[in-house]
Amino acid sequence: GWGGWAAAKALCENGCEVTLLDGLPDPTGAQPYLTPTGKPFEAGTRGFWKDYPNIEDLLEKLNVPINEVLTDFTGSSFFSPDGLEATAPVFSSSSFPQLPSPLGQVVATFDNFKRLPLQDRATMFGLLYAMLDFTRDEKTFEAYDRMTAHELFIRMGLSQRLVDDFIRPTLLVGLFKPPEELSAAVAMELLYFYALAHQTSFDVRWIKKQTIQETMINPLANYISDNYDITIKPRCRVEEVLLNERGDAVQGVRYTDYSTQETQVMEGLDGVVLALGAKGMKAVVGNSPDLARRAPELSKAASLGGIDVVAARIWLDKYVPTE
Repeated sequence: GWGGWAAAKALCENGCEVTLLDGLPDPTGAQPYLTPTGKPFEAGTRGFWKDYPNIEDLLEKLNVPINEVLTDFTGSSFFSPDGLEATAPVFSSSSFPQLPSPLGQVVATFDNFKRLPLQDRATMFGLLYAMLDFTRDEKTFEAYDRMTAHELFIRMGLSQRLVDDFIRPTLLVGLFKPPEELSAAVAMELLYFYALAHQTSFDVRWIKKQTIQETMINPLANYISDNYDITIKPRCRVEEVLLNERGDAVQGVRYTDYSTQETQVMEGLDGVVLALGAKGMKAVVGNSPDLARRAPELSKAASLGGIDVVAARIWLDKYVPTE
């Protein structure tokens, strides 16, 4: 994924010899995942927001024409189980004045709610006060963090319909939990950065065709392989990080090669980068007692919870209007 390849690129560019262990059958993206009917498939979002200049810089460095890979910036739509709830314009090409965040996003989209009555939309302004207040100082942030998002919405006077039809679906998409199970501070941060950030930050463009693995990861993998000293080991999963006898430095890793079903040890290492999610970190640190004792911060990271999410892809054989 992005984390592993970004770490490999940074290390290679600084003169390191790198071995990349990845559980994917082909981490280079040359052979993407395919559905049983031959359609390309990958987990995760296929959108890139305007505040991703690193992606644009990377494509330029790889001589990949960005307009051949990504669409123009497009408007966004919010759906609930009952249908289209709201739309957001492309702010970077809009004549709408740039207002301070989060006021700009709210005012610009105030008339773009399709089903929500005006009186329910108006209750959103109660949330704006909390949005501007919760990072005032550390003590204030802690106070918001102690209450649930559900309690905050009641306190700020948000209508039940606004919460159920717009804010709850947004939290479920962004944090995979309802407001009753989220701290108010976490919910506010999600709503700010995901839904209410300054206007142009919300503009998004999408992969035109194929997959991110084919159009972005594969050129990056080829660039690193052609220019630096890197060894790529697919279908390999790290099981344990090994320390030296003194316990003060990494010396190797124990990993399983699933192409042969054999467990192997790689020694003589100067360092290990764990580009892992919460569940992967938990597995590796849990199997590395010496590492856990030496680096308690990794144990804390490994204790973070993870949420299983089912991703569904729908391929359409005709144009379907959303409005």
